Amino acid sequence: MKRFIFLAACMVLSAVVLHPAHGQDIIGDMASLPAGSTTVIDDFEKGNYWIWAAFDWELYGPSKLSTSARLSNRWASQGRQSLECRMIASTPGSATDGMYYMDYHWDFSGSRYIVLDVYNPEDEPFNLAIALQATDEWRWDELSSVRINPGWHTVVLDLSQFAEDLFLIRRINICYREIMPMEGRFYIDNLRIVK
Repeated sequence: MKRFIFLAACMVLSAVVLHPAHGQDIIGDMASLPAGSTTVIDDFEKGNYWIWAAFDWELYGPSKLSTSARLSNRWASQGRQSLECRMIASTPGSATDGMYYMDYHWDFSGSRYIVLDVYNPEDEPFNLAIALQATDEWRWDELSSVRINPGWHTVVLDLSQFAEDLFLIRRINICYREIMPMEGRFYIDNLRIVK
């Protein structure tokens, strides 16, 4: 009986720690979730289509800090899985960025915001940005950068200044920007757009 109670307590504790209750803060270009029609881009429940950039991105500058992008059930804001993004601390000659990206052809025309849930289990904050590569020229449209403190956050970023490019999005880049030299991971889930 004691073992059963112990296991039940562990399950409840893991649900609280790894799947925190709603009530996370909303950061970015708005302090509340925008109203409107929402389309989920990736909820990480149907497979992993994300790639992490490393030494092979030297064409675009120094090697990146990212080391993997894989599905995980250690934390999710909805469903059972999220994308675990791993990174290493800066080394001499490296960038201070980690890049995690997915390629496709999306039409975000009429979209006003991109929204995602981010969980930072580490002790140190980092900066996060989203960059869209758009049109046949793969134009780099970088949205606002936000500081991700430890804990769960919903990030809301304004798309209005890139409205003319939204008819053809070829790549979504999640950009980790190091503040402190650290090695660790963060999680993203429920990536969506709001019209």
